[in-house]
Amino acid sequence: MLRPMRDLIRKRLRENRGEALESIAIAINRTKSKFSGSLTSSRCYLAINKDNEVGLAEYMDRSIHFIRRVASGSWAEYADELWDAGQKLKQEIMDKMAHDPGAKMWAEVKGQLDTALDKIIKRKVEDFELDYVEEGRGMNATTNNTVNIIGSNISHSVMQITQSGKDTIWKEIAQKLQEVVNSEEIKGLPEQTRLDVLDQAEAVIDQLNKPVTDVGKVQRGLKRLGGFISSVASKSLGEIVTQLAMKALGM
Repeated sequence: MLRPMRDLIRKRLRENRGEALESIAIAINRTKSKFSGSLTSSRCYLAINKDNEVGLAEYMDRSIHFIRRVASGSWAEYADELWDAGQKLKQEIMDKMAHDPGAKMWAEVKGQLDTALDKIIKRKVEDFELDYVEEGRGMNATTNNTVNIIGSNISHSVMQITQSGKDTIWKEIAQKLQEVVNSEEIKGLPEQTRLDVLDQAEAVIDQLNKPVTDVGKVQRGLKRLGGFISSVASKSLGEIVTQLAMKALGM
């Protein structure tokens, strides 16, 4: 059982690493545009270093979230996978910067980036092993949303929204989605299929948790999830999620 789970985690962290590099590249291009005309300035490459640091930190947070969600009570066994993933992304970042057109200028601040990335990896792995989550991390500052996914189940409080108006509907949608995903029928699906259901449900919840919810994305996500559940489980369960999409459309 451990081997398939370890392989799954390594595969997902590898895939996420590619996405992280793309996001970092976009941020760096934005920074270079901001410093257009002064790309030989050390200030520019200090800012680019910060883009790399933020990208690595976000990648580690995303990896931690995934491991805790899919590995259930055994998540602590995968600290080595988290460490290795962080180190591999760090190395790719350093390699890319070494081939950057401004590599000579970056060389002046290379040591700072190397040290900063090591500190981020060390801190994130330590927090992971201690099961520590920074206060307020992952929570929206403008709403009262709480998303908590533990052990491959969406927990009893998927979405706690105390605001009225439209947020009341989002709370109802999230609670119903929770019931579906935590149902015995979904729990009884093959491991990979169940994880696919969880991934799609999480994408919807992430959208609900944003300051400004994109109703279209919520609706499309629910319709896709409803269709997927109908194909791998019962049509009645899939229809429940599809109905949630219709409720979202009415917002």
